[in-house]
Amino acid sequence: MVENPRIILIGSVNSSRKTLEKLIEHGLNVVAVLGLDPEVAKNVSGYVDLKKLSDENNIAFQYFSKVNEPEIAEFVVAQQPDLMFVVGLSQMIKEPLLGIPKHGIIGFHPTRLPEGRGRGAVAWIILGQVKGAATFFKMDEGMDSGSIWSQEKYEVGPTDNATTVVDQIIKAIDIALDRVLPELKKGNLVTTAQDESQATYLGKRNPEDGIIDWKDSAENIDRLIRAASKPLPGAYTYLGNQKIIIWNASVSTITNHLGVAGRIVVADESGIHVQTGDKLLKLETIVGVDTERLKVGVTLGFHFEKEYFKLLERVAILEQKPQNND
Repeated sequence: MVENPRIILIGSVNSSRKTLEKLIEHGLNVVAVLGLDPEVAKNVSGYVDLKKLSDENNIAFQYFSKVNEPEIAEFVVAQQPDLMFVVGLSQMIKEPLLGIPKHGIIGFHPTRLPEGRGRGAVAWIILGQVKGAATFFKMDEGMDSGSIWSQEKYEVGPTDNATTVVDQIIKAIDIALDRVLPELKKGNLVTTAQDESQATYLGKRNPEDGIIDWKDSAENIDRLIRAASKPLPGAYTYLGNQKIIIWNASVSTITNHLGVAGRIVVADESGIHVQTGDKLLKLETIVGVDTERLKVGVTLGFHFEKEYFKLLERVAILEQKPQNND
């Protein structure tokens, strides 16, 4: 590795911006930044436009929609990079882009690799399936399988949600990069191979995975709500056919009421409390419905059998109407 290598950064979210800020802070030679085009970023949770920060620091900038397009590879080749950082990007880097930087690509993942390779890491961390760390590694052709350059652990508590976990990730990135960037500026990049015997994999999570099953326990529903909170799409339920997003909730302290799962059993000055599979859940931040409609006796959730029979009744009524042959 050469001293103060020529670096390109590719990214689209908060972790991308933090990494770029740290590279600039440590005086690394960032020659270009590629950022996801805002026009294709509406479904990217926590999207950040990197152009302003790049312009403020006189760094060449290029938007992209699909990172592996030939014109992007041409732009990267023209910068003659020694090293490339790919941070906060859901698109997979492929050849020929993968092979352009002389000394490879540094990737990022928010789990304690080799545990928790794959997608949807923030949600899986809050759901208690894997532990968190800001991990920078040298990318190879596998999924988050390259040798580790720097790793800083962080802990997730019982009230953390996606927003607070992202905040912890950013703080951990700060520490992880402070540890290694001074050496990188000198031309030193030392990595440690991952232990493949300890590798675990996370499956992709989709927005529809945030639907609430009111028969589940209050603790599990609360955890799901926190796992799907901003900047993610949110956990949701239905009132009839109206979708309701619940951004924040807590296990209720009311213990002397019982009802059908999904039914509101208390709605007063203390809040709206819904029966789950065991305890009550207090709904705290709700969007998509006038809270005046959330009264005692109202049942939340989409009930397929009920909606199916309603549909059959409507079809039967339509079939009975006389046809106008004019």
